[in-house]
Amino acid sequence: MQRSLKFAAFPVLMALVVAAVMANPYRRPTRVTTSCCKSVSRVKIPYNITGYREQSALKPCVAAVIFYTKEIGPVCSSPIARWVKNKMKVVPMVN
Repeated sequence: MQRSLKFAAFPVLMALVVAAVMANPYRRPTRVTTSCCKSVSRVKIPYNITGYREQSALKPCVAAVIFYTKEIGPVCSSPIARWVKNKMKVVPMVN
């Protein structure tokens, strides 16, 4: 009788463990979305620039300077362009 009780308790115990693990939402991997520059432009931006942020090259993102403009929002620029280096000296960095 005790042996059959052990076999009956095992599936119930396993079901409880599985339910406890699935109830914790932090144990599952989450979907990661990237919001970064995947290409850059060397062309000078003809809009009012309010600030900038530097972006490192971590795939799929590329090395870039992201300038924030009043008119069109963020613009991805090449960090090696001469005008970008000069603009970074006079525009505030944004966190």
